[in-house]
Amino acid sequence: MTITEESIAARLDAARPFYAENGLNAETYDARTGGFPGEIDFYVNRATASGGPVLEIASGTGRVSWPIARAGVPIVGLDLAPAMLRVAESKRAAESDAVNARVRLVRGDMTEFALDERFALAIIPFRAFQVLSTPDAQRKALACIRRHLLPNGRLIIDVFDPRLDLILPGRVARVAEMPSIKHPVSGNIVSIDVLERVNDTVAQHLVERWRFTERTADGEIVRQEIELLELRWSYRFEMMHLLELSGFAVEAEFSDFLGGAPAYGKEQLWVARRA
Repeated sequence: MTITEESIAARLDAARPFYAENGLNAETYDARTGGFPGEIDFYVNRATASGGPVLEIASGTGRVSWPIARAGVPIVGLDLAPAMLRVAESKRAAESDAVNARVRLVRGDMTEFALDERFALAIIPFRAFQVLSTPDAQRKALACIRRHLLPNGRLIIDVFDPRLDLILPGRVARVAEMPSIKHPVSGNIVSIDVLERVNDTVAQHLVERWRFTERTADGEIVRQEIELLELRWSYRFEMMHLLELSGFAVEAEFSDFLGGAPAYGKEQLWVARRA
């Protein structure tokens, strides 16, 4: 069934949460997300050095969890989106019994979860910490994570270092058009457009409207969905103080996964110890 142009226009202002159920966003995540250079090796090496077990917060499709498990380290992946957890669970069929035994996937909110074990390492990859829209939510999450760490356990958080030219106040139209990809199941072409961004410079909060469009080889639209991405940006010394106030001692900060020194406009990759 194709969608008419009229029905598309009628739905243009309708938006769903990011990674909504039965959506193109979650279904195509792995096909369009390669991560950063050295990212997987960085987390695998840190997980191995920790001795485990590892807790991944906002584990999504298991992009990081499964490689850690293959390296011999037990891991629990926690995520709030059922659609993303479903993709992660679907990967079990391709893994050995030994690797599957090391992975437990749990639905939960990073600000208030309760697990029955403690961890040597907790990680929050790929800027997922930024979905927390207020400092209060950030501190609740850090307190909850700290309770789940072993003495001297480590926490690794990746967020972007805000570029001032991208967070000017107000609305920005037509932010980006991303490369089209093939849907991993249907084989149809999926295009992704970031239609607009609204920046709230007081709350340090942005909202982006993403449009996902699936088309047949003949160009007919099969599905079109709009989802809202909401993130809060944090400045470098804000993150440092937030970690210290939440009972962590910062051990290192990098601008990438290859050991780069802190740098403007790149990543803020924090390594902190439970104090």
